[in-house]
Amino acid sequence: MKQKKAAAHPIEKPPQPGRIRAVFLAVMVHAAFFALIVFGVAWQSRPDVPVIAELWDKLPPAPTAKTVEPAPKAEPKAEPPKPEPEPPKPKPVKPPPTPPDEKPEPPKPDPAIAKKLEREKKELEKREKLERDKREKQKADEAKKKREQEEVAKKKHDDDLRRKEEEKAKRDAEKAREEAAVARRSEIDGYVNAIKQKIRGRANVPDTVTGNPEVQVRIRVLPGGEVLDIAITKRSGNPTYDSAIERGIRSASPLPVPSADSELFPQFRDLTLNIRHER
Repeated sequence: MKQKKAAAHPIEKPPQPGRIRAVFLAVMVHAAFFALIVFGVAWQSRPDVPVIAELWDKLPPAPTAKTVEPAPKAEPKAEPPKPEPEPPKPKPVKPPPTPPDEKPEPPKPDPAIAKKLEREKKELEKREKLERDKREKQKADEAKKKREQEEVAKKKHDDDLRRKEEEKAKRDAEKAREEAAVARRSEIDGYVNAIKQKIRGRANVPDTVTGNPEVQVRIRVLPGGEVLDIAITKRSGNPTYDSAIERGIRSASPLPVPSADSELFPQFRDLTLNIRHER
């Protein structure tokens, strides 16, 4: 049995002394030589750094594992004793309340001093009342004066407006009268021109009349334009022209005058005309 066991395991060679040192020295010599070559030609080129590896003929024996002994268990620490609770503090005892100090009775006022103070108080109130009444009266007077000034200003303003309105109405009335007078005069002139034209058309003025003689005649006219009377108030200096105008007036009757119910007819009852020869 012992022989079989011995054949099962090969015979291990004992390690040679100094082998590891020789290998290490050989590696160091090779490394130094290689470094000398590399640095010697470094001025010519810079090649990549070579990878250096150590060659081992045989792996060194693995270190034997050491058994780790379990650490002794620590004994449980004894808990410190709990402190005993402190006894309760006694409550402070409140001292009994001290009785309030008795206030001494105030001294009784002197009747004379009290009467004097009362009299001064009444006089002060009276003066304050007088001053208050004076201020109120002053305010009332100022308000009254202000109202009077406002009323005066308002009255003046109203008077100015009324005066302006009256002046405007007066101007308008005068303008209306002027316009009416102009219209009346224009209408009268229209009737007068029509009468003169009719008289000139009926007057047979001979060709012997020369120049521009002018005759003034007064004509009394009845309602409807009938000629009642003719009078020459200013002769022209040419009897032939004067007679021709007089005959023309009688021939032109009835004259074109306003109607009898018109307000213009009274202007034509006693009509004065200046007729000028226009040939």
